[in-house]
Amino acid sequence: MLNRTESPALNQSADIKIPEAKIIYINDNIPVIIVNEGTQEVMKVELVFSAGNISEEIPMLASAASELLDEGTRKRSSAEIAEALDNYGAYFQTECGNDFASVSLYSLSRFLPKTLPVLLEIIKEPAYPEKEIATFCVQGKQRLAVNQEKVDFLARKHFINSLYGNQHPYGHFPSEQDFDTLTPEKLISFHKKNYLNGLVAIVIAGKFNDEQLNLAINEIKNASFKKGNVEKLTIPSSPDALQLHIPKEGAVQSAIRIGRRLFNRKHPDYFKFTILNTILGGYFGSRLMSNIREDKGYTYGIGSGIIPQFFDGYFFISTEVGSDVCSEAIKEIHFELNRLISEAIPSSELNLVKSYLTGSFQRSIDGPFSLSDRYKTLVLNGLELDHYYAYLNTLKNVTSEELLETAHHYLEVIHMTQVIIGP
Repeated sequence: MLNRTESPALNQSADIKIPEAKIIYINDNIPVIIVNEGTQEVMKVELVFSAGNISEEIPMLASAASELLDEGTRKRSSAEIAEALDNYGAYFQTECGNDFASVSLYSLSRFLPKTLPVLLEIIKEPAYPEKEIATFCVQGKQRLAVNQEKVDFLARKHFINSLYGNQHPYGHFPSEQDFDTLTPEKLISFHKKNYLNGLVAIVIAGKFNDEQLNLAINEIKNASFKKGNVEKLTIPSSPDALQLHIPKEGAVQSAIRIGRRLFNRKHPDYFKFTILNTILGGYFGSRLMSNIREDKGYTYGIGSGIIPQFFDGYFFISTEVGSDVCSEAIKEIHFELNRLISEAIPSSELNLVKSYLTGSFQRSIDGPFSLSDRYKTLVLNGLELDHYYAYLNTLKNVTSEELLETAHHYLEVIHMTQVIIGP
């Protein structure tokens, strides 16, 4: 009988076999990631473009071009597009980040001949109607006005501004004036440069037969996208650590952001820092959660993370606390940072986190869509499959002493920027 009073044994095995995706190249050497797995006959076809924020000449251009893609083409209105996909139970999705933008279609495999042409029409022939642009701008200004009253939004904005500067693509947050610069002509020009001539990767994932796969590849080939390249981006030197306390009248809570510029996935310390971050604040059983939420009761939630980007990356700690305990919460955050620098992590805690991260990685390659996302990350960042096996090897073998040294390099409070928004 299962004894529920005892914790299950920890499994630290990193002997994980990552299913292999097939990668072929079409047109101008554009990579196509193919993951044919799963039990449900559903497909995802995703096209990734060099159309992220770093590619825009004026603020808001990239996100507007992405969000307004399906608001009408030369042949169909937005309602007709929605009906054409809904009739077959298909789903269309766009994403726009700092480095890349993507467009995805989720469709039953047998309906791909009907749904894929709609996807390609949306990408190839967006109309960017003035009426829809105006609606986008009105709604965007309204969202911005609402967000400007939220302490967590303001803390994130000022924190990122402090790391990169407001004029840098990695540091810019939209202003009301940015919406006024959008015109159909600018969107069409951006689209031509960064979508029609900016395809960087294709993902085809799910369960499908050879006929359906060949249809997808040939339709995309015939769409004649040109290969794109990631825009070269100058990264400013790391700024001095700042301490900002910006009052916000009427706020009940204070938002806290603490962190610093770091590195991307290619840095030799990325894996060790990922483990260290998990211990600090990267999962529900982390030290920050245990101390500041569970023990002190200062907040409902607190966490830390590392954001790797194509050219750079940063580390952050984020929480909202009652304004009356803001100073105490910051002291406890500093305490946990200093503890990682001065004390070796107990083996029991390290083994727990190793098991947690091993399980998390296994879940992240479970299923064709999740697995294809893993391969997409490799392709977009110029990495090989060995990258993940190196991570698993680090996860299996890293010692408390190595993590203590990593903490010394990157977690000293003196190098952290601190932003507080609240009363």
